[in-house]
Amino acid sequence: MVSRPLRVGLVAWHALPAIVPTDDSGGLAGGRSPGKPKYGESFGGLETAIWTLARHMAKLPGIEPVCFVEATAARNGSQPWPKEVDGVRLAIHVQRFKAIRHEVGECVDFGAKRIKRFSPKLLWQLPLLMATRPFRSRDPVDSLPDPRLFDQAVDAWIAFGVTASSSRVVATADRERTPCFVCIRSNAGLEDGLLGDDEYKNECGDTASARRYALLQADHVVCQSQWQLDRLREVFHRDGLLARNPIDCREWRPPWKVDVPESLAAPFDVLWVGRYDDFHKQPKLMLEAAKKLPHRSIKMIVNPFDPRVEAEVRQSVPSNVELIDRVPFEQMPAVFGAARTFVSTGSLRHEGFPNVLLQAAASHTPIVSLSDHDQFLQRSGAGVTSSESLDDLPRLIEQQITEPTVSWSRVDDYLQQFHQADAIASQFAVWIQTAIESKRTPG
Repeated sequence: MVSRPLRVGLVAWHALPAIVPTDDSGGLAGGRSPGKPKYGESFGGLETAIWTLARHMAKLPGIEPVCFVEATAARNGSQPWPKEVDGVRLAIHVQRFKAIRHEVGECVDFGAKRIKRFSPKLLWQLPLLMATRPFRSRDPVDSLPDPRLFDQAVDAWIAFGVTASSSRVVATADRERTPCFVCIRSNAGLEDGLLGDDEYKNECGDTASARRYALLQADHVVCQSQWQLDRLREVFHRDGLLARNPIDCREWRPPWKVDVPESLAAPFDVLWVGRYDDFHKQPKLMLEAAKKLPHRSIKMIVNPFDPRVEAEVRQSVPSNVELIDRVPFEQMPAVFGAARTFVSTGSLRHEGFPNVLLQAAASHTPIVSLSDHDQFLQRSGAGVTSSESLDDLPRLIEQQITEPTVSWSRVDDYLQQFHQADAIASQFAVWIQTAIESKRTPG
């Protein structure tokens, strides 16, 4: 008798654009171009890392990964959504009204019963939401089982981020008596505020109680970095598992899989990738450095997030900076390859380990970073850090463009040893099998 593969549920509601480009474009994030992307269409390093892990788990014998994702429509343009991609099954939950609800939420403060900013679309969006409310399923409740995940024959769950969504995955796993892994994706998932009883919401609207539940009630917590592992033990008194972000370096080297427009393939000086915010990726800090490097060509690929920050960036962008809303993800290796250096202004407090650092290193693009996340630059030699100094950032960018000092053989060895996707997927498989056996063993 042959036993069936272990079914592993990876809950990554926003990762669908990383898996299946939308019918009318694809995007750094699977968004739309030209024009503004819809809510939920953008993705970044978190979703890329999730999909990399899922694809490489699918190669393993005895493991059947299933990605639980959301879509805002029942079809991908004129085509049906696929049921499987690269050996990974997709469980797609359609949220037709989520984008509209998000847009309305950006304009209306329902708690205070006031309009924060007026949009003409409110004239049809509010009546539509009111008319359809009796027929729409209710939102899942934080720290309680998620009905969308019931009865899926999943043997183990993996949730990503210390979030309200993860709290529901943990509760679902507890209901079904299956092991659950919560993967920390940001250093903010271990902030001091989670230690107390005070209730507050973070920048994404998740409550402290839900995030605390996800962190403390999961069977296992997986950290991205040694810093996270140490803090989890010292502050939250939990032992964790260490799995650094995975990457398949072969996908980030020539020859490129797809044709790339000349505007992206032509060499340029600086690449920056992130989103419009002022606490995480911090694009305005890149603008400050750009103003001190007027002779350097800079491309910033920026995902939507905070409309206020986006407006401020667009109003103050210098002439040597090109803002790009979307680049199809499959073209990103070529874009990294065309850049003479990659710059990160990510916050050490909010970032976990930025996946773009791996992509730059795998592409052999020298890095200049405001911070050295998990001492990656020191350990790998893939670039330099300004050690939080904004004044030093322009000087180091100029230095890396004119006199790069990176030993790429050393970088390649480091990525192979610590970030190789097949090895990390195999480690997860061992953890999952051990956790399942532990659940089955009485006592």
